[in-house]
Amino acid sequence: MLLRDNVYENLRADILSCRLAPGDDIVVSQFCFAIYPIVAKMFGANVIVVPAKDHGHDLPAMLKAITPKTRIVFVANPNNPTGTLAPREEVIQFVNEVPDDVLLVMDEAYIEFLDDAVDLVPLIRLGVRKNLILMRTFSKIYGLAGLRIGYGIGHPDLIAALEKIRQPFNINLLAQAAALAALDDEEHVRKTRSNNFAGLDFFRRAFRDLKLEFVLSFANFILVRVGEGQKVFDAMQKQGVIVRSMGGYQLPEWIRISVGTPKENERCLGALKLALGKK
Repeated sequence: MLLRDNVYENLRADILSCRLAPGDDIVVSQFCFAIYPIVAKMFGANVIVVPAKDHGHDLPAMLKAITPKTRIVFVANPNNPTGTLAPREEVIQFVNEVPDDVLLVMDEAYIEFLDDAVDLVPLIRLGVRKNLILMRTFSKIYGLAGLRIGYGIGHPDLIAALEKIRQPFNINLLAQAAALAALDDEEHVRKTRSNNFAGLDFFRRAFRDLKLEFVLSFANFILVRVGEGQKVFDAMQKQGVIVRSMGGYQLPEWIRISVGTPKENERCLGALKLALGKK
């Protein structure tokens, strides 16, 4: 296991710097987390973007996009920013068929929100997939975003290579203590999951009533189509409610709403209705 500060942004950068040279390729999905292509281009790599399927990963198509120049494939499951979840069977097949010389990075930042997540850890423990690394964070379900701590799970040889290039001053003692305590706080995780499921259901029902298109989410946020995303974002911000405008993800008609407490969700919905001119 490899710990990293700044959640796991530094881990992503370490992976890219360790594996990429100018002219190499990475493969990502359309609507992937923006940091993957941004950092890859900083290292002079080419970014192969595979069209999304229902706003999520088309894993069979991503597998076909791998070439001899491919060094890394990134898959976030559930995906950020769309909240989509790849089918279990496709994930298992994908992990098993990615070539051994291609590093597969599975970004599992939201895995704790799932009822029955695909457990890939045994593949690493048994040494079956030496080219696989799992990235996780304490910023989401554990609520420790302010402490900026995350970790990666991978084969010892891969972790050893990443340790050689990590920053000398890594996570601090306070963050480590909080992370260890969070792992034992099963009640907090249970309550957070329950609140999240209820919140997602609340927004889904509300969007159906408002005749608004949305993406079925498996994370702690939901994507909804509102017309002019930036305009709605601005209108809601003026009411003291901050959402995410998705124009930067080539989804200008959409906004992303994070699930909060029931009271916060009600306030958010009220601000959205006002911004849309709906009662």
